[in-house]
Amino acid sequence: MAQPIPVNDNALAKRYPFVSAVFNRIFNNTGLDSFYQKLYNLKKDSAGTVSIVHIGDSHIQADFLSGVVRNGLQEFFGNAGRGLVFPYQLALSNAPDDISSSSSIRWQFNRVAHPEIQINAGISGYALTTTSAAANIRLSLRTSIGEGLQSFNRLKFFLDTSYNTSWVFQPDNLDLPYTLKRQENDSSIYREVELKQPITGFTLSCLPTDDAKAFYGVSLENSRPGVLYHTIGVNGARYDQYNIAPLFWKQLPALKADLYIISLGTNEAQRASFFEAMFVKDLSGFLEKLKEISPGASILITTAPDSYKLRRSSNKVLRQLNQTLTDYCNKNYIPLWDLYRITNGYGSAYSWSKRGLMSRDRIHFTAEGYRLQGSLLFNALAKGYNSYISLSETGR
Repeated sequence: MAQPIPVNDNALAKRYPFVSAVFNRIFNNTGLDSFYQKLYNLKKDSAGTVSIVHIGDSHIQADFLSGVVRNGLQEFFGNAGRGLVFPYQLALSNAPDDISSSSSIRWQFNRVAHPEIQINAGISGYALTTTSAAANIRLSLRTSIGEGLQSFNRLKFFLDTSYNTSWVFQPDNLDLPYTLKRQENDSSIYREVELKQPITGFTLSCLPTDDAKAFYGVSLENSRPGVLYHTIGVNGARYDQYNIAPLFWKQLPALKADLYIISLGTNEAQRASFFEAMFVKDLSGFLEKLKEISPGASILITTAPDSYKLRRSSNKVLRQLNQTLTDYCNKNYIPLWDLYRITNGYGSAYSWSKRGLMSRDRIHFTAEGYRLQGSLLFNALAKGYNSYISLSETGR
């Protein structure tokens, strides 16, 4: 008999009575059956990996929400690695707590939220570029007290595509450096390194050349079976901005997603009015691109939680947007996690702000607020999985 994931929404509801746990489930849940089956096989066979790619905006970039989901799934199904990371500090942006990065040079940078800047963002939604002959990046994973060691021995680098640029990869605590160079007729999206022993950090240095160099992200993996949970969060990002980022879509298939979780909408709602036809066009265009590059992947859409407009009152545009998003998912049988409804919809930001769970701008949340949302999402996925394996065994 398959083992269910331990889940207790009642405990959350008791601690946070302003959350409607009764709505905390995946609607149109059968659209995730193939994903749940892959998780079931992973648990049963203790072999292989299941890849989740969570794409979003600033609610996702700091990884408070997605980190809770990642840790919960990996604790039950196995930890296959940290997944895709980016040296956000070098792009002068906020980073997840466990990512540390530095460089001896100043890089140019961009993200998908600024398509007017002539630097193409890649798989992480960000890009670093330079022509400096001394280009280098130092990146490591920090481990908080009480947490397990985050290590990796397989790395997939998303770098520039020039044949003239070679990078030297120096793992921490290992003497032997590796040279990463694109060979002629090599059309691979990334350059992979597999080490004989796990590490927690590395330095990447370019062999001297004045050619343009670019870094888009690196997937940190290990040789164990389990879940890979890649987070792609970009401050200020919208559906339409991702849609017009060609390098992002070219590199994204390399993550071999079994499930895409899409958490966008807050930035679209900063406009003065809601244009439903335009939003539906952007949304459907985004989903069509996902299905084209990953036809076998499941897709889960999430609504954005309530927030304020100009710090004065709850955002009416966001209410309209979320209603349209919900209607679209129900009409097209797309799995939906309705965070807007779970958090009690229009006006609920007041309750979150009153309890110190939102930041001063009343758009973003505190670390505790995001972690609460992450716990809710994990529970919703767990309940969906438990229901799937229960029905599957009943039918056997």
